[in-house]
Parts: sequence; C-alpha cells; structure tokens
Amino acid sequence: MTRQVTKEQAVFLAGAALFIWVMVKLMLFLAHQSHPPGNPTVAAPAPQPGDAAMRDLLATRGLDAYGGRDFFFPDASQPTQLFVRGLVSHSFLRTSLISRYTYECRMSPNAAREVRFQLPAGAKATDIFCKEMDEERKWGQDGRTLVVPVNPILLKRAYYRCQITIVMQGPFAASAAGTAWTAPAISCGDAMPNVACEVGCLTIAAPGDLYDIIAKEAPGSTLTRLALEGVPKELAATSNKLAFTYRQANYTLTLDIKAKHGDVAVARPTKGGTGIRPKGEPVLKPKGEPVIGPKGGDKGKEAQPKEEKPKLDIPKAADADALPFKLAAILRVHEPEPRRQAVLRNKESGEYLRKFEGDVVMDDLKINSITDDAVIIEDSKGKHYKFRGRFDDKY
Repeated sequence: MTRQVTKEQAVFLAGAALFIWVMVKLMLFLAHQSHPPGNPTVAAPAPQPGDAAMRDLLATRGLDAYGGRDFFFPDASQPTQLFVRGLVSHSFLRTSLISRYTYECRMSPNAAREVRFQLPAGAKATDIFCKEMDEERKWGQDGRTLVVPVNPILLKRAYYRCQITIVMQGPFAASAAGTAWTAPAISCGDAMPNVACEVGCLTIAAPGDLYDIIAKEAPGSTLTRLALEGVPKELAATSNKLAFTYRQANYTLTLDIKAKHGDVAVARPTKGGTGIRPKGEPVLKPKGEPVIGPKGGDKGKEAQPKEEKPKLDIPKAADADALPFKLAAILRVHEPEPRRQAVLRNKESGEYLRKFEGDVVMDDLKINSITDDAVIIEDSKGKHYKFRGRFDDKY
C-alpha cells in the first residue's frame, strides 16, 4: 500500500537535493588544479607614443584650472551692472512745486554700496527716502553729484535691489501770459559706470483747474507721449495732466504754464481768523468795547479797581471748515519709509491730495503735524487749523 508524500516532505527533499548539488560543485572546484603559466609563443609589439591631443583631452584638470573660486557665489572681479527704473512726478501747486523721483535699482552680480545721481546745475535735493539706506553713513551732495549710501537686499543669488526717492521742493509762480518751465532731469548713468539701462515714466500734475499746461515739442526728444490711462499705479492720480515715458535720462521737456487767476481763490484776512474770504465780501472792522461805569445804587462811591487775574495766552484753533478742502482719511505708508499720510479733498473740484508732514497744500498752508487722530495745518502767520480723523482701518 503506497503512502502519499506530504508538502513538508517534498520541501525537505528539494532542499536536500540542492544541498547535495552544491557540495558536489564545491568538491569539484577544490579538486581542480590550474597548470602553471608557460612561456609566450608570440613576441610582444614595440610600445608606441600616444596622441598628445588625445592625452590632453582625456586628462583630468586640476582645481587651479578653474580660477580657484567658489562657483556658488558671484565672481568679485566682475563689475556690478545697474538696471534703473524711474517714476518721476512734478506737482504744480498754487505757490510751490514738488518734484519726486523714485528709482527702483536692481544690481547684478554684486551689490553696490552707494548709488550716485547727477543733478541739474543749481538743483538741490530737499530730502532723501530709502528703506535700504546705510544707517552708519549719511547721504550728501557734492556739487551736482548726489551720493546715497545703501545696503541692498538680496532677492536671489547674485541679484540685489534698493529703492531711492529724491524730493525737490521750491516756490513756483506762473503768470496768465504763460511761463516757460523745463523739467529737471536726474541721471544715474552720468554719475556711475556700468549702468545697463535707465528707463522710466514721468507725469505732470496740477490739482483742480489752476493752470493750462502745454508741452512744447523738442526736436530729437527721447520722450514718448503716454495716455493717462497707461500711467503706472504708483503715479496714478486724478490731478495728472500729462504723462511721458523715457528710454534715457537725458531727456528734455519744456512746458508752457498759464495761470487761470479768475478761478483761483484768494487768501485774505476775515473775521473769525479763518484766513479765507471770498472775493467781494466786505471786511468787518471790530467795534469798540463799551465802557462800563459805576452802578446807580453806588452813587458817591468811587469804583474800586478790580484785581486783574493773569491770563494765559493760549492761541485758539482757527475754523478748519472755512478752508477749501477737508480731511478724507489718515493713512499709514510703509514705502519707501514708514510714516503717516493725510488725504485731503478739495471741496470745489473733488480732487484728492496726499500730503505728508511739511508738504505745502496750497497758498501759504502746509501740513504741520499728522497724529493718530488729527491733522494740523498751519499758515504763514502761525495760525493752526485742526482736522480730526482716524486711520483708514478705523473708518
């Protein structure tokens, strides 16, 4: 009677057969003896010199062949290339002119420690704003050269950035017959080497309906007329009258500016100390104070002089509602430097004006201070007008 083989027995038999086969192969390998090498029967060929060009091509070069520098950092021997994009704005107010030049500077492959600009003859910078300015050094002007020390920030490997804003402010007066004005051009390429390009946009602004501005076409001008709808958002404003783009900073722009005196409000002294009086309104003269004598019940008695108490000379705030504009909002501005900004709106034209501390609004009125909840405006006589407001996130 036959007995069937189980699965465990089959696995055991297969393993035993494999083990026996391996042992047999091992014994045959150990028993095999190789014969000692004999004498060569063919003569070896004579050695020939190799190809020099092939040898140099296949040879491995040493590290000194690569200049001995780190490949992950820019080569210090390469000059720094500057790429400058400018945003220029000229704002004509009633009695002053404010020019702002904002330059976006990109650098590669190294960071420049100072940026130089060449100003027009006789021009002087009023203030410089730069978030990347070197705090250990101060900016200065030597003749026509303006030097701004910077510590550019690293955007990515071998690519740096800094933003510089130049402000120039001065008096301005235009006549009804017309006043010729030439825009001052500031150039970085004329003051620094290796400026690869210097392009930008330029706008001419005038709030309200104060001036007629006509651009005179200059032969060979590098300016290109731009529609106001195409102005970059950094320069967009309802007061813009003209806009241009330039490919080089040596442009020439001449304007013919005519004042509209009939539409300009005249600042005159009024009652109440508001400082603003419409035309044709009569000037009210203060009446004399009445003299108060002794009462009838005290006849025969001399009036005793009253002791005068010391009075504090506290100047009263003028009526801010009489000004031709009102406060719309107080903003926090972080670029190019953190500070407060007052947004004023003209009551007649609806024009919005963005002003900082020290900026002239119109006529002899300027921003004295901007706090968290108020804006104080001062005129040339020292009178203060106070607007109350809050930051935009509190409205």
